[in-house]
Amino acid sequence: MTGVGQKLFAVIGGLFGLLLMVALMTLPGHGTEPAPEADQIGGVQVVSSLDVSALKPGRYNFYFDAGWRNSGQTILVPVIVLKGAKPGPRLLLTAAVHGDELNGIRVIQRLADEIATDTLEGTVLALPGVNQTGMNANSRYYVGSSGGGFMVDLNREFPGRTEGGGTAELFAGRLWTGLLAGQADIVVDLHTQTQGSAYPLFVFADFSNSTAQEMAYALMPDIIKNDPGQKGTLETTFMEQGIPAVTFEIGAPKQFQKEMIDRAVAGVKNLMIQQGLLPGTVRAPKAPPFVGSSYTNIYAGVGGIAVLHVALNQNVEKDQLVAVLYDPFGREIERYYAPHDGRVLAIATDPLREAGAMLVRILQ
Repeated sequence: MTGVGQKLFAVIGGLFGLLLMVALMTLPGHGTEPAPEADQIGGVQVVSSLDVSALKPGRYNFYFDAGWRNSGQTILVPVIVLKGAKPGPRLLLTAAVHGDELNGIRVIQRLADEIATDTLEGTVLALPGVNQTGMNANSRYYVGSSGGGFMVDLNREFPGRTEGGGTAELFAGRLWTGLLAGQADIVVDLHTQTQGSAYPLFVFADFSNSTAQEMAYALMPDIIKNDPGQKGTLETTFMEQGIPAVTFEIGAPKQFQKEMIDRAVAGVKNLMIQQGLLPGTVRAPKAPPFVGSSYTNIYAGVGGIAVLHVALNQNVEKDQLVAVLYDPFGREIERYYAPHDGRVLAIATDPLREAGAMLVRILQ
């Protein structure tokens, strides 16, 4: 072969190699689009810690790396930050700490879409779906898989542990140290009743803290319980740190209740006006909330089919009939009466009741 022929052969070979490489790049698994970076999923940045004070004004979406499943995959908790154009108070909103309590998720999504950061004075840090394992399992509890599986009430585990604890404690500890602690001046933890039951619009607040008491009224609920709190809940953990916090109960689980969500959105905005995050005039509720400090649960004495004779948020008098329990043939088994005057705080929405299951909760 002549020198010219050799050069021509080399050029043709080079072009063939280039064409072959391009062809291979277009095969499945060799796309021409660059792979997403390891710290992003769906275009959302994944963080293992977050300092909202370092962010510029605007809206941000993050995934918080909250630990690992037994497969080694990361548990990702969604985070929304609304950073106002002007400095001001820092509000923390959390939803679905119990995995079957979903109305609060939609409340946060609505607020994030409706609040303009150029009129916001301060910062909103919002977690629309804290308990990812519970949400995935349609369960109230933090659901683990190790050792045959287990369920833990996550809202009894805060502030958690960073080492040496159980799975739920470590999850809570990672959230607390990497995301929650030191980020808020006021806190609203959004909940609902659990499966088979329902609440009205209702706030737990410890009136020993005057700001928490003001927050409870600003949310415009039907009922407020003056409550010292319970160890391990988010509300009590923040209160122990000197941060005013309340628990906002929004109806029933495993659904989006539009009327409840609308009222809760209006209530949180009213709170934000009261606390100086938004401009405007604080609204008073159409009717003042019923305020109590203790409640009584009325439980089914045996298993059966319950028919309630009272409704949520209804006033009741002592000895008033509240429920009747029937057997499968419709024969009456037991009648249940109000032990004292008060307001109906919670009801069973599932007629099938085991012995010891709640029928009605009455606040006084």
